[in-house]
Amino acid sequence: MKRNILLLAMMLSFGASSFAQKIGGFGGELSILSIKPNYRSWISKTTGFEVFGGISSELNDFNPNDAEAGFKFLHALIYERTQRTYIGVVGKWKWVNVNDSYHRTSLPIPGILIGKEWYSKRIKRKGFAVELGYQFGTKDYKVYDSATVSPGTYQFDEFPLILNLRYSFYTKR
Repeated sequence: MKRNILLLAMMLSFGASSFAQKIGGFGGELSILSIKPNYRSWISKTTGFEVFGGISSELNDFNPNDAEAGFKFLHALIYERTQRTYIGVVGKWKWVNVNDSYHRTSLPIPGILIGKEWYSKRIKRKGFAVELGYQFGTKDYKVYDSATVSPGTYQFDEFPLILNLRYSFYTKR
């Protein structure tokens, strides 16, 4: 009898601590130069990933005519039942309109980040996160002009600061 009670108590305690352990959901992310829908999945208490894609702009041309898509691999440093502090690696591909909409270039942009995510109560399963990090990407490109014989060479530099605010609707798996 004692063994059954102990087994039942262990099963209940493991179930109570499983919230936010294996959750996934859709959300939206707002950063300094972009707005993106995304999907984030925590496959364990400490390991997660995210895929995203959306419209973006450049710092010197604040017109949202560019696009980006990518992923994040996340590792939780501190896990509590309703919040996580995590670090992550970001990899994204950015398509940029240069000078006008007729000239386009693309480039890979790697980065690192640290974030904090808070969850609402067990029933609602909503999350709010703040992420801060560094990304780097630069590309030399040539613009051909019919008026001149030689092409003009320019350089695109990605804005290095990552500052994201995100809101997610999670479901338990």
